[in-house]
This record gives sequence, structure tokens and C-alpha cells, in this order.
Amino acid sequence: MIRPVCRDVARASAERWRPIVRLAQFAALWLVFGVLGERDAVAQAYPSKPVRLIVAVGAGGADDFQARIVASKLSELLGQQLIVENRPGAGGQIGETSVAKSAPDGYTLLFGGGSMTGARYIVANLGYDVLRDFSPVSLISTSPYVMLVHPSVPTHDVKAFVALARTRPGRVSFATTGMGTGPYWAGTLFSIMGKIQAIEVPYKGAPAAVVDLIGGQVDYYFGSPVTALSNKAKTRLLAVTSATRSPMFPDVPAIAETLPGYDITGWNNILGPAGMRPEVVDALNAAIRRSIAAPDVRDRFLKAGFEPTASTTDELAKRIADWVERFGKIAKQAGIKPQ
Repeated sequence: MIRPVCRDVARASAERWRPIVRLAQFAALWLVFGVLGERDAVAQAYPSKPVRLIVAVGAGGADDFQARIVASKLSELLGQQLIVENRPGAGGQIGETSVAKSAPDGYTLLFGGGSMTGARYIVANLGYDVLRDFSPVSLISTSPYVMLVHPSVPTHDVKAFVALARTRPGRVSFATTGMGTGPYWAGTLFSIMGKIQAIEVPYKGAPAAVVDLIGGQVDYYFGSPVTALSNKAKTRLLAVTSATRSPMFPDVPAIAETLPGYDITGWNNILGPAGMRPEVVDALNAAIRRSIAAPDVRDRFLKAGFEPTASTTDELAKRIADWVERFGKIAKQAGIKPQ
């Protein structure tokens, strides 16, 4: 008789609690669908006003060129204007730091370069941490640098150039666009792997560096592919800096063919401040992917020597972390200390 009574008590207890359990289940479902509905509404509402796209270098350069093409296409797709705002200074730190400290609402974005990932090894009191203070949105493009030499340099391949430079320690020089920029890292790695002692000559921008290369004030320079195309009559294209040959210059060897393991490429991305809502990041990422896939955008990028390359946010986050580590190794080998 004990067991039936226990069953009756248990059944009565279950009946008493069933309405409360159902109410809790309903509340949980309401919460889930409410949150999803809210996220969907936010994504559909974004953007509701113009978006600023900060370019941390001056107008007219490669970053500015790409940013304006992408901004124009994104304006069409998002239905709101993306305003490109150049904020140069301090090697890009002024514009980059301003975005890192902006409200994470998706209305202030950064068109940045891969050299940002090496900034911590150059600047002692950097205003941001690239791994902590930004929300990765999407990769935009990749491209190798090209190694250009003055025509008077009596070598026509990397192997001969390295051999010559080793006989002239401290007497060969290469131009850069400043400490911590892409050309700086390319030249630094070349010196390390080629075991040469070269003098870095910094300039405020690529145009000034190319002028002095053409004038014979410096021996070589690592620049963008478009620099090689527009100055092919006045300079000699010796190699590309990517791990393999570039489709743009199939007959030009990669430095890695002489110095195995050499690989420095330029790349650009769009970032936002840390803490951006995932649905806003996703909306931007989707629009960027469509922009980069557009035939007119691809054509303009390729003609200028840039490979249009979108990515997922996770892929971009991994790339950033990988390059932070890569530049750290180069800085250690070169004895570079933050200043």
C-alpha cells in the first residue's frame, strides 16, 4: 500500500508544478526569440546614418585609393554614405588610435594596413593594442611589395645583389616610408636574411622615396606594384617579396627563391572599435564581401596591383595575431626596441 500512495503523492506534486514549469518554458522561449528578434532588428536598421571610414594616411596613397573605391560601393549597398576621412600623422597612430577610442556603434571604422600589427615593436607608448582594441570586420586586399633598384646598380638578380651588398657593409642604402611601415619591414627582413649591413633612409611618403631612388640617392626600395608599373623606365624591378611569384609579374622572381622563407606582403583590412555588436559586424562583413566581389571593384584593384580579398571576421582575427607574432620575431632578430 505504501508504493501506490507514494505514486499518488508524486503525481499530485507534478500536477501542482506543471503550470509553473510551462510558464518557465514559455518565458525562456520568449527570451530567446525576443533577443533574436532584437538582433535582427538592429542588423536591419544599421546603418541609419552616414558612416565614417578613417584612413590613417594622407590622401592620394595606396590605402586612400582602395578605401575610396570600397566606400563608394558600400554606400550603394548599405544605403548610407561612407565618408572617407584622412587622419594622417605619427606613422598612422593618430587615425588608428582615434578609431580604437571611438564608440563601438559601427559608425566609425578604420581602413588599416597590415603594418599595424608590428607597431607595438616600434612605438613604446602606442595608443592601442591591435589584438584587444579593435573588432575585425574583413580583409580587403593583399599584394606583394616589389624590390626596385636604381639602374646604375650593377646587378640584375637578388643573388648577385646580396653578394655585392656583402662586400659593401654600411655603403648600400634602401628607402622606406618610415619606421614600422611595410617597406621598412621588408627591408629589415631582407637585411637579416641576406646578412647584409644596409642603411635605412626614411621618407615621409612613397613619392619622395621614389624620387630619390630615381635620382640615385638610394640604391633600392620596396614599394607597391603600381610603383613598379609607373616607374619601369626609370628603375629596375629585381624581385617581389611574396613567398611565390606574383601573377602580375610572372617573369620576376620572388626573393624567397634566393632567400628561402622570405615573405613580406602588404594587406589592408577594415576594423572597428572593440565591442561592436556582432549583428552590426556581420552586416558590414556581408556588404564588404559583396563589394569586393563586384566586377568594377575587382577590375580597379587588379589594375592597381592589389588582389581584392575579403575574409570572415575569424580569418582576419587569426591573420592579425599571426602577423603580430611574425613581426615580433623580426624585431627580435633585428634588435629593434620600441621608442
